[in-house]
Amino acid sequence: MKKSLLLTGALAAAAALVLAGCSGGGGSSSGGGTILIGGIAGTTGAYGTTGQAVFNGTQMAIDEINKKGGVLGKKLKFDGHDDGASATTSSTLFNKLLSEGAVAIVGSPDTGPTTASLSSQKKIPVIGAVDDGGLTVYPKGPDQPPYPYAFSTSLNTFAWGGAIAEYALKNCKGGLAVLHDPSSYGLGGLAGIKMVYDAKGKKLALEDSITENWSTGATVGLKSEIDKITASGADCVDIWLTPQDQASFVQEAHALGAKFTFLGNDETNADATFSDLAKDQAAGMISATITSGLNPDAKLTKFRADYKAKFNTESTPFAELSYDAIYMLKQAIEQGKSTEAPSLQKQLNSITDFDGLTGKLTFTPQQHTTINKEQLTMVSFDPASKSWKPLT
Repeated sequence: MKKSLLLTGALAAAAALVLAGCSGGGGSSSGGGTILIGGIAGTTGAYGTTGQAVFNGTQMAIDEINKKGGVLGKKLKFDGHDDGASATTSSTLFNKLLSEGAVAIVGSPDTGPTTASLSSQKKIPVIGAVDDGGLTVYPKGPDQPPYPYAFSTSLNTFAWGGAIAEYALKNCKGGLAVLHDPSSYGLGGLAGIKMVYDAKGKKLALEDSITENWSTGATVGLKSEIDKITASGADCVDIWLTPQDQASFVQEAHALGAKFTFLGNDETNADATFSDLAKDQAAGMISATITSGLNPDAKLTKFRADYKAKFNTESTPFAELSYDAIYMLKQAIEQGKSTEAPSLQKQLNSITDFDGLTGKLTFTPQQHTTINKEQLTMVSFDPASKSWKPLT
């Protein structure tokens, strides 16, 4: 997604100015007959399709719940906003929604570090696509406590990085190079990879950070990186960048005659952005996907059909995980019989084996991401069928 850089320097100062003018503590519904749920996501720019899917999946869940009578006798109301991949905009939107009585906020896949940090400061749950879990939710690392009010049902950078690392250790005899953005998204993927490599006493052939332009989706110059990877001797490269930059990389590498095995991230096969842009060069791209999505049960199959009928596009994991997040929030409200933030936090922390579209989902005080690498299957893009096939 993504992703706003961790709040430092000027961004932190801007956020602090916004925070200074807003009282703490959320949790009261807005209006006697409704419960307000806010939404923050980048619905434009490099990850615009992700933000749109997050809002679509959220709205589908809310519409279903309202048709069945709502929650605690009240209807749910969703108010979603485009953050433009801007931490400053995200801060402003967060406090606007909080002042209007939002009991929880969905997102943001683009500015997760901002919303996760503010959830802790303001003590209001942030749910769903909180960036892609990882270091956004666990800023001090996976063995340290997560942000106490950030509950991510999103794809998890630690999980994808770990799955990709395990594949690379088995199949990349010349070594693995990793290109990543410098945000908590890219660093989360790198952390997942390094956890597996460190456990085996192995080193990466190359690791390099690349700053991208998420607000516009513009690609960056990658020829120099291809030259570095070639010089490192690596035969595999994990391109932990936007789908647009992944597509540019594989096309430029093919044009230069580079012979790499290309590995992706959790966005690579979330929708068709990468494969549509890379075209024939997408062939053989390898990433991971949620296993339950490869073998959908009746519930997921119906959701995907309903989603296609409603939005005239295919569902994505981000729509499905956002739908799950709303139903988990519904359960937390009903179990605690309250929309107050401390009650929601307590109840979310106790949800175990929730039967979601994306599998069995569990939160505990330490576990604030729902997807792990054991729930993933490695896949490769097949241009003939325009689909991602499990590796054998």
